[in-house]
Amino acid sequence: MNQKERLEEIREKHKKEQEKRKILIHRLAVAVTGVIIIMLIACLIKSCVSSIESRREEKCQKGTSQEIQVTEIPALPDENGIIQAYFETSAFIGNSFAEGMSIYSLIDGADYFSRVGLNVNTALTETTVNDTIPVIDKLKNDKQYKKIFMIFGENELGWISSDSFSEQYEILIDKVREYQPQARLYLLSITPVTKKVSDENKDNTNNESIKMYNAIIRALAESEGADYADIYSAVVDKDGNLPEGAAGDGIHFGEEYYKKCLVYMQNNLH
Repeated sequence: MNQKERLEEIREKHKKEQEKRKILIHRLAVAVTGVIIIMLIACLIKSCVSSIESRREEKCQKGTSQEIQVTEIPALPDENGIIQAYFETSAFIGNSFAEGMSIYSLIDGADYFSRVGLNVNTALTETTVNDTIPVIDKLKNDKQYKKIFMIFGENELGWISSDSFSEQYEILIDKVREYQPQARLYLLSITPVTKKVSDENKDNTNNESIKMYNAIIRALAESEGADYADIYSAVVDKDGNLPEGAAGDGIHFGEEYYKKCLVYMQNNLH
């Protein structure tokens, strides 16, 4: 074999090796590309699965939250129909209405600061029975009340000027706000009297005057940012009177009508 043939043979051999190398490189490139594609697909699948799991977990959390809201146990009334939780940490301040309520102890843990015959003027100076502190100042204590219920007006029906009633009531409200700034304040209406008592009209105690004073109390509540508690509506009959037999004296009723007032308050006030 001469040199030319040998060179040709070497060239041919080299060419075949290059072709083999190209084939090998091509196969390697295809293999690498395949691996990359598989990895990308795996990453995509993992991402999708993670997203699905995340959404599923989010739905579960929302579902749990909604379930908690739906299944929240409401406060239930006691054997008297009174929802004790509504009146939790409350105080009643005022005349014989509040005094009578304290006798029946219909509310667990409520405080009563009252006196028979008390009015918006004497509340600043007179004390509760067996005490030395003016009634209104009893609110200046270590407790923080959530709700304070004020009941005045019955003993002021005979006053010459209803303006004096409104002005003195404002002073009491300012005192309550000073002593218990966080408490929600409620002004209770005057309850009606029986037809017999209304017709007798002793000291201007009649149902027409009571309705007029209740309008004053409602307006005062609105101007002072307090809530008006219309317990008058809870006990009045279709003729605008306290039902006969509801109260021995035609004015001061007993336990059953106090229950009516409390149930009305919890169902109609914030």
